[in-house]
Amino acid sequence: MKSVGMTSAPGVRSVCFRGFSLAFLLLSTCACSDLADITVTGTDGEAVSLPCKCPPDLPPYLVWQKIAGEQPLVVNYHKNDNQEDNITALEYRNRTELKLSGNCSLVFHRVTPSDQGLYECYYKTSPLRCERIHLLVTEKQHQIPGQNVQSTIVASSVCVFLIIVAIAAVYVGITCRNRLQIRRTFIATSRGSI
Repeated sequence: MKSVGMTSAPGVRSVCFRGFSLAFLLLSTCACSDLADITVTGTDGEAVSLPCKCPPDLPPYLVWQKIAGEQPLVVNYHKNDNQEDNITALEYRNRTELKLSGNCSLVFHRVTPSDQGLYECYYKTSPLRCERIHLLVTEKQHQIPGQNVQSTIVASSVCVFLIIVAIAAVYVGITCRNRLQIRRTFIATSRGSI
């Protein structure tokens, strides 16, 4: 977010935002319960979205953080004063985005196993609101090279065997029927001549 029409010095802006951020994080420890609201499961290397039910009117401040030890990590944030202060933790920069229309969900472009954990979404309303989401990251199912080809060969072999058995059954059935018909005709003609 770019600065537009700013009158204060960059250092003052940074101190003000850091002060707000610190106050926000301190309030957040009091505002949330210890239990996650929901659990979301994502697959390693794929996109995943963590929902947050913020009000329809975008709150002036929104912070997503991961609970990691004693110090939470800021994953992404939004503030509507057009000031740019990058407090996002390095491991989340350029990997996430906020969906600010409809709700305040956090989207991971490519989730990794290290992203697994407890996340909190804070938005400034009256009073401060907090939602907790637990993210589980599962491993992608890897196929063994050649496994797909091998299963195709087995399936094809079974199909060919079943087709051969069906053709043989039809041939035997037709042959038996023809022999039975010839035998009946022979018996009928033999009785007729006596």
